[in-house]
Amino acid sequence: MESDDVAIGKLHKPRGIEGEVFCQPLTDFVERFEDLKSVTAIFPGGRREVLSVVHARLYGTRLAIKFKGVNTPEAAKLYRGVHLVVPKDETFDLPDDNFYVYEIVGMEVETEDGETVGLVKDVLSIPGNDIYVVDRNGEEVLLPAVKELMTVDRDARKIVVASLEGLV
Repeated sequence: MESDDVAIGKLHKPRGIEGEVFCQPLTDFVERFEDLKSVTAIFPGGRREVLSVVHARLYGTRLAIKFKGVNTPEAAKLYRGVHLVVPKDETFDLPDDNFYVYEIVGMEVETEDGETVGLVKDVLSIPGNDIYVVDRNGEEVLLPAVKELMTVDRDARKIVVASLEGLV
């Protein structure tokens, strides 16, 4: 994935006989698929293909997408495991205290006392709140993403966490 891309979905098995593919949304904004006209598919190994979207619809709680030129289950099966991405400039604006995972990953983390903790290498989404996985010289530190414990500075690409015993 290029640094200007944001993953919005991952394709799974075919749905029906018309070439639809089930898609696992990787966005909190599932409604974004309703107006999606095209998307870039990134295959395992890095090959990229721009796909025209015919429609996207929900079947119960599952999202399925139909692409132009993909008209059979056999053709749809070729897209299993593919990630769908859009350019960053096509992402939805978030409220001030909310962040995309791609914004958080790579941020420097330090305590309010100025001690360097490390760099965020992943974000785990779990019920309640996200967990930031920080690389501290090869050791993983798990930090709960809670407003009361940290301040995120988007422009400085820095997270300052409270100096609480046992937190870091």
